[in-house]
Amino acid sequence: MGEGQGFGWHEDALSEQEATMDAGGQRIATLLVYLDDCQDGSGRTLFRDLRGGGKDGKQCRLGVSPKKGRALLFFPAISTTASIVEEEDNESTTDDDEEEDNGAFGNVYFDHTRADHRTTHAGEPPTGQNGQKHIAQLWIL
Repeated sequence: MGEGQGFGWHEDALSEQEATMDAGGQRIATLLVYLDDCQDGSGRTLFRDLRGGGKDGKQCRLGVSPKKGRALLFFPAISTTASIVEEEDNESTTDDDEEEDNGAFGNVYFDHTRADHRTTHAGEPPTGQNGQKHIAQLWIL
């Protein structure tokens, strides 16, 4: 991020058209690691729709201030259904049977993964000595 620049409101979840199995699937989690401090409480990661108690009991946006080594983990997508698939007792399998790769994690299948709009977030512009903020970001699919 350049000097004094912020990052506008956005979601990390992919659209339904983008989150195909061929493309690696949906972004289930976002991990941000702050690599330096920002002065005067600037450079926060703000969540537009997540609110909590602030000063004097007033509701305010959830914001995370950059501090070197601090990590922020959030989940930009949710699964509306998860089902456990059980094998039929009357089916027999042999070593010759081919296993079908159907995107299962063990025997739990996640369907209808969609964006959790509550995690819409933005990066405030940093201020201070150098007016810069550095983060490492990892999307977990």
